[in-house]
Amino acid sequence: MAKSRTAHRVAIFNSRPDFIEALRLALEADGFTTACAHLADIQNGVLDLLAFVHLHKPELIVYDLPRPYETHWNFLRLLKETDSLKAATWVLTTTDKKALEAAVGASGVVEIIFGEPYGVADVVAAVGKTFADAF
Repeated sequence: MAKSRTAHRVAIFNSRPDFIEALRLALEADGFTTACAHLADIQNGVLDLLAFVHLHKPELIVYDLPRPYETHWNFLRLLKETDSLKAATWVLTTTDKKALEAAVGASGVVEIIFGEPYGVADVVAAVGKTFADAF
């Protein structure tokens, strides 16, 4: 780790617990502070998202876009318009970038290739680059 990144807070919103844990460990090893949530808990209202954001104050959110892409893309658009999330920077991930872009026209999404190490290194690199570029 070249410099301390502990001041940078990252939230991970994903549907796969194994990926959440792997990414959390990798980001924390790289010096970031993390908070994690399962996408279904956010979408179903099981997790109080406003309380989560108030407590953790994420500067950057790693948000996964699973199938069905249109549904998750529309939910993401709503989240990004929420007052407490407007200031956050977003790194979007998906397992099938080509299909996602065909469905919603997204760009700049990090494609996660599941397998070892679940595409974690690519996401950690994207988070680091995003912070370097934006902050």
